Amino acid sequence: MSAPAKHSSTGREQMLALLTRGLQEQIPMTKFLGISFVEFEPQRIVLMAPLGPSLNHRGTAFGPGVFTVAGLAPWLLLVRKTWSERLAVRILLRRCEFALHQPITSDYRAHCDSLPALDADALHREGKARVTATSHVLSKEGGPAATYTAHYTLLTQPTPDGTGEGDLRLPFPEEWRT
Repeated sequence: MSAPAKHSSTGREQMLALLTRGLQEQIPMTKFLGISFVEFEPQRIVLMAPLGPSLNHRGTAFGPGVFTVAGLAPWLLLVRKTWSERLAVRILLRRCEFALHQPITSDYRAHCDSLPALDADALHREGKARVTATSHVLSKEGGPAATYTAHYTLLTQPTPDGTGEGDLRLPFPEEWRT
């Protein structure tokens, strides 16, 4: 038996473009900020943002724009994970920490490289679960430009058939489901 074929580079780029359009339709601020998907794997996401839309009076990225990109990375990875596991949940941000470490003077990327395991049985039994995830923002200047740590509460959102899309409906390919 052969290994499953990987998506072609063009197919992957088309999927990322489709996801970007879906995100920008559902969260208009992401369109204004020019946020796009660079990678979106089961345990890794990379989002890119151009400097221009968040440029401040000092010629650097305005903090709230950086915060938005940094905050989306772990949240979107969590949305994908809950969707792939067919968990209909509301994802609530309980609290977060955000720190800018250096000025950003170029386009930048936010990445989240992992999520903790979700205990689906406990989530169904108790109706909620807590998850913490961290993203890092990198720019061409080198080194981490910002760090964002999010503490989420997931609340079950049961549907009549036991399935659901959860908080965000993006055009995820069906093969991403378990």
